[in-house]
Amino acid sequence: MSSVIFTAKAQESTDSLTRELQEVIITARQPATKLVGTTFVSTIPGSNLADIGNALDVLAQLPMIKVEDNNVSVIGKDNIEIYIDGRPMRDALELQHIISSSIRKVELQMAPGAAYGSLTGAVLKIFTKRNLAQGLSVTDQFQLQRRRRWSVLNYLALNYRLGVWDIYLNGSFNHNDNIVKGTTMNTLIYEGKETYVGGSQYNRFHSESSTVRCGFNYAHGNQSFGAYYCYNPERGDFNNTGSEWLDNESPLSRVINIDSRPNSHLVSLYYENIFADKYTLHFDGDYRHSLAENSVATTYPDAVTGDVNSNDSRHSTLWAGKLYLNFPLAKGDFNIGTQDSYTHTSLDYRMLNASVGQYIPSSLTNARQTSAAVFASWARMFGKFNMSVGARYEYVDYDFKVNGKRDEDISHSSHLLTPDISLGYSFNDRSHVALSYKMATVKPPYSQLTSSLSYVGRHEIEGGNPALRDERMHNIQLFGMWNDFMLQTELTRNIDTYAFVKQLYPAENLQLLMHPINIRH
Repeated sequence: MSSVIFTAKAQESTDSLTRELQEVIITARQPATKLVGTTFVSTIPGSNLADIGNALDVLAQLPMIKVEDNNVSVIGKDNIEIYIDGRPMRDALELQHIISSSIRKVELQMAPGAAYGSLTGAVLKIFTKRNLAQGLSVTDQFQLQRRRRWSVLNYLALNYRLGVWDIYLNGSFNHNDNIVKGTTMNTLIYEGKETYVGGSQYNRFHSESSTVRCGFNYAHGNQSFGAYYCYNPERGDFNNTGSEWLDNESPLSRVINIDSRPNSHLVSLYYENIFADKYTLHFDGDYRHSLAENSVATTYPDAVTGDVNSNDSRHSTLWAGKLYLNFPLAKGDFNIGTQDSYTHTSLDYRMLNASVGQYIPSSLTNARQTSAAVFASWARMFGKFNMSVGARYEYVDYDFKVNGKRDEDISHSSHLLTPDISLGYSFNDRSHVALSYKMATVKPPYSQLTSSLSYVGRHEIEGGNPALRDERMHNIQLFGMWNDFMLQTELTRNIDTYAFVKQLYPAENLQLLMHPINIRH
């Protein structure tokens, strides 16, 4: 709490009507944040954050949360999920559209339970008020930023509220221009002698992206639902002006140009209802289709080496849904549900240089994955103690084809059971401690499972590894809070984790392949 005291004094005469002005105390309160189990709960109304701006401004002032370039992260955590009034946030611009005075509370779950996927490191939940102003509102935000280059962001939103209905249309335009410079050197034993492969780079990445989103929300009593459609076209131009060399060779100039044209369509909907004053039923679902086309050209201006050109086209489709029911059980809170998804990704890669095509061939790959999970969790308070336990079972079927032929070594199905438990104790309203354990299975992203290769230079290749195994993770976390002092410590044991390495690739000349591999560590 901080206070500002204003005092005014004046000379008074005995017959004057003037009197000394009394002390005026203006108090600005920080949002009340408390630790409930492993969840930080911050109450916003009545605090100095209630009128600070938008949701991003609020989050930037809360403990354990970091906001940089409109991106939200949690200290010490990766892969956070953000929910707004129970529905998953699919567009980061949603946070700019929420004004701070409409936020009721913010919850940060530092140890997500069985209701969330293995990769989820933290869950951020934002709850808003429903008694918002009626009528039409217009919001425009413009941001101009200069680092090495100029970046521009403009966001325009139209919102119309009529009774229990909220209808909106918004759009954004984002222009970025980044520069990265550096030099790399690789040392290895090749054909019995020490060999050096070096390269320099001056990378400039120019990108433009737009977003158009329209949708509606309905909220009346204990029932709410909504849906929206989002179209996201992008354009990226990458230029790498540098050089490469082998051992004591003179550096050879090299220019790499990448032209990228991705776009995506997203349809998202949700429904939530509280009935019998204790049962909460929630559903949210997504459909996404995306297309990305890239054209890569590598040239050597000062050499007779021919140009190396390639094209690739990636189509991806996602169907995903989550359904759960929450209700009181045995003096505690019980949550049970299912989370399912189906994804299909095809990559058509074309190498247009015949000599390079001998070791980086063209290919057509298809990856399909079906995932079905059920989860259950139970939480209860025992006086000053609190406890939560949960388990998640997931079945995954993965089918991988190269040029229309199923790869039996990579295609597989798996059954996963991952438990979690959390114990906490509250000394008083501002002093808490909590200990949690979670076992999880971490699946590598599709971008690392691809079998396609990319030409980087005369002696370097980049690619994925479709033979990557799932990573097993055991995680123990300890949280403590005493007044305004917070403690977070974490121990993680990873088995079959993966890391990017460079290895020799079979070819007529020296080729280094950078790709991910599993490490028994």
